[in-house]
Amino acid sequence: MNLNRPLILAVLSACFCVPVCSQTSTVSANLVGDWSGESICVGEVGACKDEQVVYHISVDPADATKVKIGADKIVNGKPEFMGDIDLKYDARDNTLTGELKTPRYRGVWEFTVKGNMMWGALILLPERRIGRQIRVTKGEATKATTATTNHATGPFEVKLTPLADKSLETSLGRMTAEKEWHGDVEGTSTAQMLTGGDVKTGSAGYVAMEKFTGSVKGRKGTFILQHSAIMTKGKGDLTITIVPDSGTDELKGIAGKLTIKIEGGKHFYDLEYNFP
Repeated sequence: MNLNRPLILAVLSACFCVPVCSQTSTVSANLVGDWSGESICVGEVGACKDEQVVYHISVDPADATKVKIGADKIVNGKPEFMGDIDLKYDARDNTLTGELKTPRYRGVWEFTVKGNMMWGALILLPERRIGRQIRVTKGEATKATTATTNHATGPFEVKLTPLADKSLETSLGRMTAEKEWHGDVEGTSTAQMLTGGDVKTGSAGYVAMEKFTGSVKGRKGTFILQHSAIMTKGKGDLTITIVPDSGTDELKGIAGKLTIKIEGGKHFYDLEYNFP
């Protein structure tokens, strides 16, 4: 039997490659478009800030495994270009991977894609520590929501006053807080706090309700913030959210969240907010 080995290999290669290549091309083509969501800082990484992002994804027409992300962050409701991310697409695992090289950082981008959802992280090298966590969604609805998100930043001062408690329970406490806000947010606020735990061990928690009176970028009114915090052996996890429908006057309908950073003994806030 006379077998043309090169021809057979070519045919087998074509038979096995066509379905795989076709699948890769189809799936990677589904990546093309705008994806929007959040890029959240993990731990203390320099001047890292949480961001609302829009990823403009394109695929190399000559190689369906080569994917590029044009990354925007949303600042005052407008997109601000941050740069391009070159990635390798793996159709079998539905993953995207790529390198980050800057004068300050070296790392690896790792994403997983499932339908219209994509999530991942920026892993900093050489310690392989997660610097950012990203979750984005493909679709116009998410993009429209992202475009209306605003940030207000600045410093604030806070004064804490413990409240007298006649009970003998030492692991629980109560206190009030008074704040003065400056920058994009101008005004004052008062809060009532409940604390629990033993600060000496580095583990404790608190909850609080805080009422703000003043203005946010010139819009006057009031709203209420809800605090929930846990500290485990010195590492804190704090969530501060605007209570739905608590806004009044020009701040009616305001929604969002607040993050706090302490640098050089001073307090700074980043209020991420939007209106209907």
